[in-house]
Amino acid sequence: MQFNQEKADGSLYDYLIEHIDTMRGTWSSDSSSGNASDDYTNQKLEEMKKVFAQELVHVFREEETQFYEHFEEKISAIVEENKEMWQPMLTIQEEFTYYRNAILEQIRLFVHQYEESIPVDHVLGWQRKALQAFDYAGRAFMKEAIYHMNEQMQLKEAMILELSSPIILIQKKTGLLPLIGHIDEQRGQVIVEHTLKQCTESELTRLYIDLSGVRDITTFVAQRIMQLATALKLVGVKTTLCGMRPEMAQTAVQLGISFKDIDIVSELTHALQANYAL
Repeated sequence: MQFNQEKADGSLYDYLIEHIDTMRGTWSSDSSSGNASDDYTNQKLEEMKKVFAQELVHVFREEETQFYEHFEEKISAIVEENKEMWQPMLTIQEEFTYYRNAILEQIRLFVHQYEESIPVDHVLGWQRKALQAFDYAGRAFMKEAIYHMNEQMQLKEAMILELSSPIILIQKKTGLLPLIGHIDEQRGQVIVEHTLKQCTESELTRLYIDLSGVRDITTFVAQRIMQLATALKLVGVKTTLCGMRPEMAQTAVQLGISFKDIDIVSELTHALQANYAL
């Protein structure tokens, strides 16, 4: 009897669908995901496994181009829905190994019990389809997960930058901006934008900028401070610089940096005392 390739493909697909729960059970028993630190993470991992297990078997039924288009969309959706779990997802390659072994074992069992003899080349073709799908899924998962990881890191960095330039309300309509550490281009821009926003929202009329925590003064830092003071003046906020250390002042002179049109006092305490005396 001539081997019926279409019939065998359909039978394998039906067999794998029928044994989905068996494969998932083998996957979960072999997997290390159950060692996650909390029940929520374990639950989400099991949900992802269920969707993935159901989707991958379609590689044996659908046309290849159609399958991978749908498969990519499904992987993107899984990652998007669980993007807060990017760390567990970065270990998904190990999880794929467990499921790959489970599905290859089911293919072996199917071939063993199938009523007709299946050519070796066709069995190897099934195995190759499965392995290609797993390789594709691994790359797609990693790509999507890393993208969302970078996205989250950028959001956290932006939040940290905003928190690094807080305005402290010391009196009605009077605020203090303590600057600490190194000020690079990105942070300098955030300081200008965030300070303007805070001063406007708080309806401040005076702002003290404390430089005692700034590591060094550069032309760039001076330009940003001047930019900030000019912008604040336009919205009705008077700026006073304080806490400039002697070595910082000396560097400013050497660099030809001028803080014209900005009030400067040596120490924050002097500035505050003068303010409260008003």
